[in-house]
Amino acid sequence: MKEKRTDSQKRELKREIAKHRGLYLFLVPAFVALIIFAYIPMAGVVMSFMDYDLIKGPFHSPWVGFEHFQEFLTDPEFWHALGNTIGINGLSIIIGFPLPIALAIAIFSMKDGIFKRVTQTISYLPHFVSWVVVGGLVYKILDMDTGAVNSMIRFFGGQPIAFMREPSWFWFVIITVCIWKELGWNTIIYLAALSGIDAEQYEAALVDGANGWHRLIYITIPSILPIVGLMLIMTVGNLINSNGSASFDAVYNLRNALTATSSDTLDYFIFSQGVQHNELSYAAAAGFVQGLVSLCLVMSANAISRKTQGYGAF
Repeated sequence: MKEKRTDSQKRELKREIAKHRGLYLFLVPAFVALIIFAYIPMAGVVMSFMDYDLIKGPFHSPWVGFEHFQEFLTDPEFWHALGNTIGINGLSIIIGFPLPIALAIAIFSMKDGIFKRVTQTISYLPHFVSWVVVGGLVYKILDMDTGAVNSMIRFFGGQPIAFMREPSWFWFVIITVCIWKELGWNTIIYLAALSGIDAEQYEAALVDGANGWHRLIYITIPSILPIVGLMLIMTVGNLINSNGSASFDAVYNLRNALTATSSDTLDYFIFSQGVQHNELSYAAAAGFVQGLVSLCLVMSANAISRKTQGYGAF
């Protein structure tokens, strides 16, 4: 009987795949891109354990074991870059993580109409703007002599601020710009979760005399907590990698030599060592450890979520 049920399930699965084959075909480019850009490059990890030479190639370059790992772990520049990365991404998570949730709830609470659609569209459009364009706009807007922000400061009697020349302002600038750029895009996920809430719950709450605050606290927030937990787990994994506010694209287009002390992050450090200084094995070792630590952070956050909330991302 068990074997018959298994065969029945297989046939049902095949029917479902055949029925929705058009939708599955849309997944093929994503899987191909994932294999090409995520899994195939993993073979490059082997460079971390050798003194890689472009001429000799991976089969003739000498093995050095953990020499490069020991080297970057005693490199002050590495620890400085790591501190900048954790600082920027950590503050971005603390400040920026709740904002998409609040914006999603605000948009969801609006009446359907042109204003709601325009607000939602405007909020996520910056996500599609290239970091090259964003970097140029930021430099123009924050220019000490002709920028709009400093013009307003002068208008109100203040002294111009060298936002893009002072290292002390870099964290503020990059965190603000990254939150603005990704705020609307992250909101889409929470809006999808809010749309899945059963409307009968709100109707029952209204009948019981619950006001807007009560509906928010007892229906809306508890209903989206699993999604919030999932997003938090994935966000924690970005604490030291290139998907947070300290992403390579953001840093590369906003930093300059004057702000190097506060803008040289781990991704930029790896790029500098590997590309600019041709230390490919050294950069590969640092990148390998960066990936391992990110994986540990995600696994730890997931384990904590399962223990405290009863569910996790996987």
